[in-house]
Amino acid sequence: MNTIEDQIRNQGLLRIKKIIDKDRNGDRFIIVRTKKNIEFMREYSLELEDIKDIIRQLSIEDCFSGPEADRDPQYKGWIFKFSPMFEETKLYIKIRIESTEKSVCLSVHEFGKYDEVV
Repeated sequence: MNTIEDQIRNQGLLRIKKIIDKDRNGDRFIIVRTKKNIEFMREYSLELEDIKDIIRQLSIEDCFSGPEADRDPQYKGWIFKFSPMFEETKLYIKIRIESTEKSVCLSVHEFGKYDEVV
C-alpha cells in the first residue's frame, strides 16, 4: 500500500467490512435484487450471509476501481469494485458506501459475464 489511492481503497474496504459486521437483517447492508445477482446466488446456492463472508475475505488487491461517484445522481456515496476469486471463478462485486452506517452491494456475479468496464 504505497499510494494515496491504495490508502483510500483500504479505508473504504474497512468501512464496508465494519458495516457488514454491524448489519442485522439488512438494516445496514443489502444486496440489490437484480436478475444477474439473483441468478448468481442461485447458481452457487448462496445466501446473504455467504455474500457477506465473501466480502469479509476481500483484500485491497481485489479492488480494481474506486472510489468513484455513482452514475445515477439520485444516489450519494462512493462506488468500489472488486474482483476476487471464489470457487475458482473470478467474481465482479460492486459496492456503494452510502454513509458510515450503510452500504449496498449493487453487483455480485461472475466477472465478464455482463461485460463490466474495467
